[in-house]
Amino acid sequence: MSKKAISLFLVFVLMLAHFSFLASANDNDLVSDSLEDWELVWEDNFEGNELDLNKWSYDTGNGFYDSNGTYVSGWGNEELQFYQEDNVRVEDGQLVIEGREQRVSDNRGTYNYTSGKIHTQGKFSQKYGRFEAKMSLPKGQGYWPAFWMMPEEDVYGGWAASGEIDIMENAGRTPNKIGGAIHYGGQWPNNTYTAKDYYFPEGRDITDSNVYAVEWEPGEIRWYVNGELYQTLNNWSSTGAGNPAPFAYPAPFDQEFYLILNLAIGGWYGGNPNNTTEFPGEMKVDYVRVYELTGRDYREPVEPAFEVEELPSDAKTAINGNYVYDTSFEEGFTTIASGSDLDQKWDPNYWNLVFMPDFNGRATATVDTLGNDQFAKVDIAQGGNQPYSVQLIQNVTLGKGRWYKLSFDAKSTTDRNLNIKLGGGPERGYTAYSPNRDFALTSQVSSYELAFQMQHDTDVASRLEFNMGLNTNPVWIGNVKVEEIDPVDPFNADAPKKPLKNGNHVYNGTFDLGSIDRMTYWNFSVGEAEAQATVDPDRRELEVAITNGGAQSEVIKLVQKGMNLLENDEYKVTFDAKSVEDRTIQLALLSKDGNLSYSGEKTIQLTTKMEEKELTFTMPNITDIEGQLVFYFGGNNSDVILDNVKLVRLTNHNEALNLDEVFPLKNGDFSNGFTNWDKHIQGDHEDGTSKAAIDLVAGEVKASIENEGWEPWHVILMQNNMKLLANQTYVLQFDARSTADRKLEVVVENAAYNRSFSEIVDVTNSMKTYQFEFEMSADDTVDLKYLLGRVANSAAIGQHEVFIDNVRLEIKGEREKLFPLKNGDFSSGFDSWYQHVQGNYDGPSKANFTVEQDAAKINVLHEGNNPWDISLSQEELTLHAAQTYVLTFDAKASLNRKLEMVIDNGAPSYHRYFENIIEVTDEMKTFSYEFEMPETDSIGLKFLVGKVSGIPIETAHNIFIDNVTLEVKGAREALTGKKGDDGVDPDPVDPSEPEEPIKKEWKEMGENLLIDGSFKTTTEFGTPDKLREGWNVHNQGNYETWAGLATFSVEEEMANVTIEQVGWEWWHIQLFQDGIEVPSGTYKIEFEMSSERDRSVNVELAGSDVPIQTFNVGTEMQTYQAIVEVSETGSYKFLFGFGRNQTDPQLEVPYKLLIDNVKLIAVEEVIGGEEPEEPGTEDPVTKPGKKDKDKDKDKDKDKDKEKGKSN
Repeated sequence: MSKKAISLFLVFVLMLAHFSFLASANDNDLVSDSLEDWELVWEDNFEGNELDLNKWSYDTGNGFYDSNGTYVSGWGNEELQFYQEDNVRVEDGQLVIEGREQRVSDNRGTYNYTSGKIHTQGKFSQKYGRFEAKMSLPKGQGYWPAFWMMPEEDVYGGWAASGEIDIMENAGRTPNKIGGAIHYGGQWPNNTYTAKDYYFPEGRDITDSNVYAVEWEPGEIRWYVNGELYQTLNNWSSTGAGNPAPFAYPAPFDQEFYLILNLAIGGWYGGNPNNTTEFPGEMKVDYVRVYELTGRDYREPVEPAFEVEELPSDAKTAINGNYVYDTSFEEGFTTIASGSDLDQKWDPNYWNLVFMPDFNGRATATVDTLGNDQFAKVDIAQGGNQPYSVQLIQNVTLGKGRWYKLSFDAKSTTDRNLNIKLGGGPERGYTAYSPNRDFALTSQVSSYELAFQMQHDTDVASRLEFNMGLNTNPVWIGNVKVEEIDPVDPFNADAPKKPLKNGNHVYNGTFDLGSIDRMTYWNFSVGEAEAQATVDPDRRELEVAITNGGAQSEVIKLVQKGMNLLENDEYKVTFDAKSVEDRTIQLALLSKDGNLSYSGEKTIQLTTKMEEKELTFTMPNITDIEGQLVFYFGGNNSDVILDNVKLVRLTNHNEALNLDEVFPLKNGDFSNGFTNWDKHIQGDHEDGTSKAAIDLVAGEVKASIENEGWEPWHVILMQNNMKLLANQTYVLQFDARSTADRKLEVVVENAAYNRSFSEIVDVTNSMKTYQFEFEMSADDTVDLKYLLGRVANSAAIGQHEVFIDNVRLEIKGEREKLFPLKNGDFSSGFDSWYQHVQGNYDGPSKANFTVEQDAAKINVLHEGNNPWDISLSQEELTLHAAQTYVLTFDAKASLNRKLEMVIDNGAPSYHRYFENIIEVTDEMKTFSYEFEMPETDSIGLKFLVGKVSGIPIETAHNIFIDNVTLEVKGAREALTGKKGDDGVDPDPVDPSEPEEPIKKEWKEMGENLLIDGSFKTTTEFGTPDKLREGWNVHNQGNYETWAGLATFSVEEEMANVTIEQVGWEWWHIQLFQDGIEVPSGTYKIEFEMSSERDRSVNVELAGSDVPIQTFNVGTEMQTYQAIVEVSETGSYKFLFGFGRNQTDPQLEVPYKLLIDNVKLIAVEEVIGGEEPEEPGTEDPVTKPGKKDKDKDKDKDKDKDKEKGKSN
């Protein structure tokens, strides 16, 4: 029973092991031939008449707050129930959790069902043991009872990195089976799971009193029903974000877990209730017991091993060793843009371009030649809201136990990430087989590779996914290979090490990663001494036990190789350490060959108390990417404990920041419209939530919000896919106001919703500048989001407008380096400017300085004898070596004359880095120059307006200077983002009124291509397994227990469809005819329909290029119509889709639809006002009642059909 949304698509089949418990199939308590091995340590027999709150706590409501403070409704699983204490009671020696059909409300919504959930978190938890409960469960569609465990603390990270154990869960519509599972891997969405179902023997099911148990030992978990062992698992993993290796096995199942009992209603696992569901339903628990293993020692965990399996006969065959076909993309790309495309058009051999509507992506793919190779070029119109919003996918074969290497070349037009994953498809729950890895692309073609072992069951249809969402910059991909390789060291422990995202250069400094000994990346050696290094799995500290320390410190060494050490940079080593007795150890940073010490050998004093120690050193004029970090423990017999080893770089003399790193956010002033920005209105995807429009008005973002919904993210303005760097301080600044006082939440978070920054601000009707600073602990790719929905559980505001402008997200202090000149537009008068008239001291020069209309005005009465006798300057500007600077300004004068421009370093040398003499006239003109600084220096920018070139001017005159900029070349472009194709920002265009569509008239030609569209002769429907000529039906719920399900009949010569469960895809429920021969041409799709619930219905001519047609169907019988173009003659499938898109609202089931007079018929346009046979209309026409159908039935075409493939 997962905390996050998870669909259990896959049932893993495992070999049954021996039984360790024996029980009869009656209701007697468990009997075991080895029960003496287990000691009861905790139990609740539910005696008395109330829940023991010393043991249990309640969960209430319909959701929870995640670690970011965001409310997750439906408990992350789209569950329908509202948990309340009243649904939990103790009576007659049993715990009773009752699920009711009961309408309740809170400040977040109204719920039609209530139930109960209890847990022991904070009151009881245990690592390892036997956990069992005896209970009976309710049967019925929509019930989801569970007995499960979650970690007391998320030791390894958020769900599911820290694990979940499902002892028992059941989908109530299948009372003959229950499931057991574990969830593990990385933090969502990089998690995975393993599961298996247990089927009861004949005559027994969940409604009987059964004992459900797990026995959990280090490295093994066993599942039992009534003493019968049905699943044994000893292979799992846990990965932490930013770690170089997984946590050491048996993580995450090596920590304390607590118990949970609940009865959910609805959700992913078992689907929603229908008219067959009986309420109330009761989960009755006789007891819950927990045991410790005392009769023998717990087993020792064993590192999982994966034997190589033979590939099945239907495996994809490698061509020249490559499991990827069509590496030159000559077969093109199959576009998958809907659920029906996924079901019907998927190409199992070649490339598929995938952008599903639920994730708001949109893209096109073409073939482009780069050098001598052909690449797939993916142009992305919408980056969507997930990394997988845009995907390029090909199925490949991966065999269990085998090692594979993925290699490819790629580029973009700028820096961006490309996410790579090899994993299962929907039938495998999208399980990840490879690491889920982000590769950093640049504007140059580079080669990338990823090696991994397939540790799951062989999958002949594994998905190689290139995930390109969250970013609209195009991606080129070529030379793709997936090859089987010899086994490799998964850690490559002694290789050069790239610093981790948190800046640490040491891998596994916490001694909890890698192989089961937790010593991965470390080398321990003993010379003329006796010592042993181990890591206790509970304490997770390196323990160096020294029997004989030898004569010198160097005889016992702990070394990590591959340290990345850059010339002239300063470093600091920190670690925690203690010893059994006071003693010293030595520490050094050495060269790769060990002959050179960069740090010197520093002696560290240890005591019996764990304390942090440190060493700082500066690298000489040498870069060594394979340096060695060495601890020396010899020369002393006292044991040493070591932990939390870190090596971080304190300076950055070698890696200059590029402009995109300084200014990750683009177009913050919206001068490029919404370029680089995205917006999300949940109400556009889910009716009844938010209603808003986000536009650009007068250079500001204006969010016109009619209904902010009930979640902060129901209205969002965001910029995605920005790279932020570890150990950098960022400044976030923006202007905001609102026509109604309200709260606005601004967050910086990555694709896994881990937040680097979060703040809730109060905005009023006065525009205010907000500024914040935060430091990044690790490199990350993040999104900036302005959450404009309902924030902090505040009251609904109603209609209002929010304005946002001048957004900055940048590295602190870098803007001043890139834009050193201040007040270049003179909007603050002469602030930062210095005016000089030499005649105020000696000589004849005379002038006045004023600011008029935000421009500097110099009234020259006498120009003096030298250019510098009158000057306007800005001093003490620091320019940096090797940077190209751009100087621009506007200037004019009331008469034609010369001005001299100078950039120099002032007294005493007055060395000029730039100088130029220009001609100015009475027309304001823009001047622009570039120059490169040979060295870093403090300079002055000077306009010299005295006597230039020795030419006297005897007339008083005025000089005007404005819009002065001095900046690093490219810095402004980095701020504003990319330009249009012509390099020029597009001018804003006022929205215009839409033109009235031209109404066309159509005349029917020929006969209806559908058989019995008026349902006069249809009495039965075919199925995908047994197709009929004419109408057939498909229920995905017959194949997946939580998918779409409906009943079909014909009554009064109309098709009746009763929706019992809508599933999560629109194609889950279908009424269809297959094998329809359709010549190319123009066609009319027409039908009459009503629904007891307002809803959308999709109609598709599958296999053709005709887009899916969506109709909004109401409660009145109406006629619906669409005119479509079929470009190629073919045999196609006509279908109605009555399931549910994930963004559609959840409707209460059951409910009925009526369908009549369905047509697919050729038409031609009526030209010149000719009266059509049947006028076409884009709007439904209300049908007053059942009409005479014989006339229509004469048009039904009754001919032989070739039976085609159904869903």
